[in-house]
Parts: sequence; C-alpha cells; structure tokens
Amino acid sequence: MNPQETLIFQISGTTTLLLWGMAYLLIIRRAFKDRSYGMPFAPMCVNVAYEFTFGFVFPDVPPMNYANIAWFFIDLVIVYQYLRFGRDEFPALFPRNWFLPSVVLGIVTAFVGVVAMTVEFHDVNGNYSGWGDQLLISISYVALLARRQSIRGQSVYILLSRMFGSIALIPAQYLQAPDSVLLVFIYVAFIVFDLIYLTLLLRQCRLEGINPWRRV
Repeated sequence: MNPQETLIFQISGTTTLLLWGMAYLLIIRRAFKDRSYGMPFAPMCVNVAYEFTFGFVFPDVPPMNYANIAWFFIDLVIVYQYLRFGRDEFPALFPRNWFLPSVVLGIVTAFVGVVAMTVEFHDVNGNYSGWGDQLLISISYVALLARRQSIRGQSVYILLSRMFGSIALIPAQYLQAPDSVLLVFIYVAFIVFDLIYLTLLLRQCRLEGINPWRRV
C-alpha cells in the first residue's frame, strides 16, 4: 500500500477498534445490569475463535492484531456472562447437564472452522471468516430479540457502536480485497439486518415503556 492507503487503513482500523471496543464494554455492562447475557451464543463462539486465531495463531496486521488480542480477553468476560446467566435460557429439549459441554463444543467447532477456512482459502487476514461472523452477529441479534421478546441484555447504543464500528472497517477491507463480490454482499446484508434489528428493538422498547435513548 502507498502512504495514503496506509493512512486510510490505519484510520479505518483504529475507528473500528474504538467503536467495537465500546460495543463490547456496553454489552458487558448491560448484561451484568440485566443479569442476562448480551451476545447471542453462535457469534459469541465465533468471536472467541476468530479473535484468538487472528490475534495469536495468524496475527493480523497492526492495528487489527492488537484489537483482536484485546477483544479476545474482553470476550472471555462475555463467555463468563453466558456461563453465569445463560443456563436459564438453555433449551428445555436438552438435558441441563449439557449446558457446559455445549459451550465447549461451540467454541471448539468455531475455532476449527475459522482455522480451516483460513487455510483452505489462504485468508490470512481473516477477511471472509470475519465478515461472515459479522453477518452472523446481525442475524443472531434479530433472532435473540424475537425469541426473548424482551430487551434484556440489549440496547440501542450496543447496536449503533457495533454497526458503525463495522461500517468504519469497510474502507480498510476494500484496500485488501477490492474485487470481492461476496464481501460487498455481506456489507449490504449486515446493514439491512442491523436496521431490521433497530426497528424491532425500538418497537420492543415502546411495548415495555422504556426510553431507548436513556438506556445505556
């Protein structure tokens, strides 16, 4: 990359680091206040796997490698919250003693999947697995809200910080993969699902008599 592209990449990556860092901290704060985990199970597993992989196994380029390492340790708190509060929402279909093994299985499966995808597609920057995880996050939040029919563990500010954090990364991603039709599809798709989630979240807030802009 030339100096101008390098500057764009660094600004894009740093903005993403700050906004997603804020999203993680807001998720943790809201989950403890509501005593209900704030990150859906599937993307939680992929997040842990992705950030460990591209923080330690296949380190990404700065500043994203530092972000992945920081986010990995923050993710451990989110996993703790799921372990502490998630048992009450564990599907009744499964035996109760499957709860902990299901978390281990989910994280191990996600890790092997991320590594396999990285090796198979020579995706050492985690472009496709990372953006696939982003789309999974956006869809999973819609499903979480629909299943709970409650804003427990959720807030508008969590959504906005993670959505704009991901949008901020698009310029840096374009420099690495300018010709990817798949990534362009994911950019559009995750924004669409986040806007759907925002609409439903605001509606649920009205149903619960909560001002969404005063709920941090």
